[in-house]
Amino acid sequence: MQDVSFTEFSRSSRYILQCDIAKYFPSIDHQILKEIIRRKIKCQDTLWLIDKIIDGSNEQIPVLNYFPGDDLLTPINRRRGLPLGNLTSQFFGNLYLNNFDHFIKEELKLKKYLRYVDDFSLFSDDRELLIAARQKIETYLANLRLKIHPIKSQLFSTKKGANFVGFRVLPDRIRIRSENLRLARKKLRQLQTDYQLGKIESTQIQKSLQSWFAHLAHGNTWHLKQKILQQFSFQ
Repeated sequence: MQDVSFTEFSRSSRYILQCDIAKYFPSIDHQILKEIIRRKIKCQDTLWLIDKIIDGSNEQIPVLNYFPGDDLLTPINRRRGLPLGNLTSQFFGNLYLNNFDHFIKEELKLKKYLRYVDDFSLFSDDRELLIAARQKIETYLANLRLKIHPIKSQLFSTKKGANFVGFRVLPDRIRIRSENLRLARKKLRQLQTDYQLGKIESTQIQKSLQSWFAHLAHGNTWHLKQKILQQFSFQ
């Protein structure tokens, strides 16, 4: 599982390069995506349907990035963007970076690598190696008309702790991120109010708590779960 690998990589490496692709889904280039798909699929009927889905994507937030070889109008004329939430968008989004995964592992020779859609992390004991890797990554992603986020993408010591899918992985423990905990408590307070007003049944409360506690089970959160149970009463 990725969460286990992230923890293992983080605790067995001195440094982490954690990157986020800026405005990923709105930036996905339609022409490049179709070319990637055509390397894998040859059935013309299937390609026709895929093209219809891609071409039918609704307008996304504006993205105006220039890359080597562009003229003034290139970013305006190229169609881009996939709608968030669509199952096809999730599939296309992962496929778009499939060769990038191979580039990291096979060309950069970095085995401690994980990607979750548009967030990815590389681990190493060699800080200079990761600095050089970032430069090569930026060059590679430019060929996909993508850029990494200048602020969210950082190289730092794993001792400081690294965020992954809602948790902060530290050398000796795994904690839920403060922002995630704040949002969860807000939701629980709303559930408590709705239950007291008779808007929802207790079974809905139980399902929500079970889902939240299943998420918390990935971290060192036993005391936190007890505190939540004490704080929120649904009787």
